[in-house]
Amino acid sequence: MKLTIAAQGGLCNRLRVLFGAIAVGRATQTKVRFVWHPDWQCQAYFDELFQTIESPWVQVVNGTFLDRLSSHKELYLPQVLRLPFYRKQIKLFHPERHGSLVQNLQKYKSLYINSGFQIAPFGTDEIKLLRPLPELQQRIETIVRNFTDNMVGVHIRRSDNSWSTSVSTDEAFIQAMENYPSARFYIATDDEQVKWTMREHFKGRTLAEETDGRRDNAFSIGDAVVDLFCLTHTKRIIGSYWSSFSDMAAEIGGIPLEIAGK
Repeated sequence: MKLTIAAQGGLCNRLRVLFGAIAVGRATQTKVRFVWHPDWQCQAYFDELFQTIESPWVQVVNGTFLDRLSSHKELYLPQVLRLPFYRKQIKLFHPERHGSLVQNLQKYKSLYINSGFQIAPFGTDEIKLLRPLPELQQRIETIVRNFTDNMVGVHIRRSDNSWSTSVSTDEAFIQAMENYPSARFYIATDDEQVKWTMREHFKGRTLAEETDGRRDNAFSIGDAVVDLFCLTHTKRIIGSYWSSFSDMAAEIGGIPLEIAGK
């Protein structure tokens, strides 16, 4: 059987697709060709952020023109050129719409999909295969050494996510954080002004890295990886509504997640 999966979306959208790909590869004994091509939502290659996935069931590649997502601007040419190689192509694959990925692969034998959704169930066996590059891991360990036993992670999504900001407002986060009067907080956000707001409100109780919140270069995406894995070392996470970053931090860390404003 032959399966190519092209990840899309932001960093954590891609990671949940990756974990699902590994799980499907293991379940079907198929080596999955996993395409991680940078775009405006995540402008970094996989190997600029993470070490090689040590699994016989997935190979992460940068991809070629043949692997690209098709659009009307290219007259859907990549999709057309793929026709001889795959019996089925599925755009924006989601199990609720398209059924089990395992069953699709068994049915079509050669399959190309792209997705930013959770394409299949996964667990700790898949998650533990993800390892940040040594230089990023060193930064993570340096930060985590300053964590206390009652460290609460706070992920505040701003930027272009209007659904998130309309529900998980600054006031909603402050209200949720005030429920932990003895805690210290690790603040991860793509908005520097929000960090200052939380510093002023919770004087002496916050810790945060200086980042620019951008997605258009590998260094900034590396900052996001550091924030993500620092959150996984907290005791619980107060996260943002409709944010895969909040969800993924809690899943990787195996820790409770509550959504501010919900």
